[in-house]
Amino acid sequence: MNAFLSDNYLELMIPWLKVLPKFLRHSPAGTWYGTGESAHWPVQSNMNVCAALAVMAADPELEKFSPSLSREEVWKTALELFRYAMKTHLTGTIPATDGKSWGHHWISVLGAERMTHGVNALQPYLTDEDRERYRNFRISESDWLLKEYPVVAAMTADTGKNRPESNIWNGGFLLRTAMDCPDLPRREEYLEKAASFLLNGISHPSDVASEKRYHGKPLREWHIGFNFTPNYSLDHHGYLNVGYMVICLSNLAMLHFNFKELGQEAPPELYHHAEELWKVVKNFIFPDGRLLRIGGDTRARYTYCQCYAVPMWLLAADLFHDRDAALFEQNWLQIVRREMEYNGDGACYTKRLDNLRKTSYYYFCRLESDHILSLSYGAYWRRKFHLSQPAENAEQKPVEWEDDFHGAAMIRTGNTVRSWVRAGAQGPTGLCVPLNRSDLAEWQANLNGTLTGNNITEENRKGEQKTFPGGFLYTGITDVIERLPMGEGEERYAVAEHQTASAALPDGKTLLVAERCVMKKEATIHQVASLNLEIPNDVFNGFRRHYRSVTFDSELKMNEGDAEVIDTHSDVLNIDNCLTVRLLFGGSSLKIVRSADRNIRLRKETPPEMDSLYADLIAATIDPESHRRMPGEVLFDVVFAVSADTDFNAMPQLSGSVSSDGLRRAIQFTGADGLQYRCEVLYKDNGEIPEISFEQI
Repeated sequence: MNAFLSDNYLELMIPWLKVLPKFLRHSPAGTWYGTGESAHWPVQSNMNVCAALAVMAADPELEKFSPSLSREEVWKTALELFRYAMKTHLTGTIPATDGKSWGHHWISVLGAERMTHGVNALQPYLTDEDRERYRNFRISESDWLLKEYPVVAAMTADTGKNRPESNIWNGGFLLRTAMDCPDLPRREEYLEKAASFLLNGISHPSDVASEKRYHGKPLREWHIGFNFTPNYSLDHHGYLNVGYMVICLSNLAMLHFNFKELGQEAPPELYHHAEELWKVVKNFIFPDGRLLRIGGDTRARYTYCQCYAVPMWLLAADLFHDRDAALFEQNWLQIVRREMEYNGDGACYTKRLDNLRKTSYYYFCRLESDHILSLSYGAYWRRKFHLSQPAENAEQKPVEWEDDFHGAAMIRTGNTVRSWVRAGAQGPTGLCVPLNRSDLAEWQANLNGTLTGNNITEENRKGEQKTFPGGFLYTGITDVIERLPMGEGEERYAVAEHQTASAALPDGKTLLVAERCVMKKEATIHQVASLNLEIPNDVFNGFRRHYRSVTFDSELKMNEGDAEVIDTHSDVLNIDNCLTVRLLFGGSSLKIVRSADRNIRLRKETPPEMDSLYADLIAATIDPESHRRMPGEVLFDVVFAVSADTDFNAMPQLSGSVSSDGLRRAIQFTGADGLQYRCEVLYKDNGEIPEISFEQI
């Protein structure tokens, strides 16, 4: 057994029991976690905690970490949560706290899928009545999926049919019901519908003509639509969503290990394209286990999808014998430990997500439950099975990857990663960081100047990328939208146009960026910031950053006072002796913009704003005052370079110049390799994307 990793998980989980009573509610109807409503998040959260408690109670090492802990009390609470879930289902006898029963919904079985290992652990303690309720629930949901819920799939989110992850969990639920209950009269129908769901989960354009046979017929006859692009990127929620690529694999992991534990043979459709997707997702993981989400995230940073990387890594370690996956898993636990120790109360997020907790207890309970559940997979499966041990060091092969659909390019060379994505979660976004410093990564319009105003967002219009040996070029144009008009008859307007061009140089370290933003319609703009290099400064980096240039040297802690703007009086700045930014055109000096609060937001359509991380902002120009801006006004026009894995002493070499002629910007730059590069950008005034050319000179 891999006792070391199993114990590591358990050691992190047990302190959470100290805060659990704050989240439990009791009534004559039972005990539940969180808000106890019939909506799918509270249902899932309750089941998540049920499974985590069952795993802890079943672990023979429990007393080693907490001798005073009552194992029977943990069993008791797990059973109470399980019974509340079953009793409040449509097949049960009581309503949930909102007066309704839950079930028969596209996502209603997800919580049950995620708590499967917990139910397996609970088996010795379930009564005949518990088992009957569980069976009735499974049959009811399976019949509804069979008769009422169609299998659909499509590549783009705007169709409403991009459903890779829900196809997997709904297919998995049907498959488990059929395999666990062979006496059911509709068993064969369950198996056939399960195959359809699963084969249209990680579905790919190549499936259209595939003759590979599943469940009695060729794949092309099963194929309804492809959820993934030809290179296995995913448009879920309307952006390049690495997180939901992970979620798909996580649900396969839950099925894989369930069948392995029960000695059941999983059908081949369960693993359809799983290895191909894993090989792509692996490119989007930092060596320390943090997800390299080049398209960003619309939710709280390093929570939901990051948590469910744990079962994905366990699957890769077992099914594909990937020791790098086990190393990611081990390293991620160190990041988890850091945040839990920072909280000091055993909880997962009480300090970093304090604003979210106060704003939405409903949401906060869900995120806490996801985290503790994700740890339970490692604690349970690492104890149950012989899984691959971590490699000493993760394999670091060079990666050059691009995706036409999302206007995305990424290159990993040496100790750096550089990327640009047009269709990002919060608008276009770039990245240039050392691979061993995931704490520097952020995607909230990173390297893409921003406007703030009345519900303003930047929305994708068009862009294109081109890779070449050792680098890539990107050009794009986006609309800055006032998306929630407040007045009667007021429309949703594009108030500004933002053009961007970027070039990843073949020096292996540098990203050149040119950007220009022009007002198109009169509007009130509260703040304008160009360049917009986001530097997280929170728990994961110890709450301090070292900023240094020839004329500026300061260690800045996470700001807990008034907002401020610090002028460095320098056009070049080095961060933590490993990342350098140089302003080449469009400003006199770099500024460090310091928010008064955590400022990396969850993207929501309506207030209140909820944050999840603190970041300093490096800007070329910053106007924090509200102004009425007029059509034709140029809000910013800048050129800059960011070089990763470069120390303070390398700053003088990373230099360049820009000549400007109308809409043309001619850039000359000396890269980290000492070579001279020329990049020319021609902005357009006709709504088209800029032109870009590049050469070594």
